[in-house]
Amino acid sequence: MSAAARRPVVGVYRPPVTGCVARRVEPDAVAQLCRTANTVRAYLERTVLRGAGMTWTTYDVLVLVCARQVIEPPAIAAQAGIARATLTNALAVLSDRGLVHRELHEHDLRRVVVRPTPAGSGLAGVLRRRVEARQAELFAAPGMPPEDDFAAALKVLADRFRPDGGSAGEGGGR
Repeated sequence: MSAAARRPVVGVYRPPVTGCVARRVEPDAVAQLCRTANTVRAYLERTVLRGAGMTWTTYDVLVLVCARQVIEPPAIAAQAGIARATLTNALAVLSDRGLVHRELHEHDLRRVVVRPTPAGSGLAGVLRRRVEARQAELFAAPGMPPEDDFAAALKVLADRFRPDGGSAGEGGGR
């Protein structure tokens, strides 16, 4: 029976018959950056934020609100790099826990602003110190660049791609 007459077998892996091993594809810089960010984010959620009942998104939103004291939701979404629907869910969680409150803008009653509560400011401060301590541990490893240089380079890169030209990053810290 010839090879052409055989029935094809679906779902069975057959290595190349040439004996050449395919070269392993390494991720490009952006793919590696995203994978690393996801890994670090999951690590911080597991080691710091889970105990406070927070996800990275709720933590990030809380810290942004506390840094600005009064901020509109579109500005939070732009600075955090999240969709407005994701922000709405995060604000609902934070509001239900009494960490932020939403109120009407004093000059335009069609707009809403978000303010931290004293409990929200206190929790944000505690969590930020814990996150910074974990970050310091991560950057203390041999061969790592100084944390400030690394953070500055990432901020410049992120600001290049923000629709507002990077103004959302002002006053928000790292």
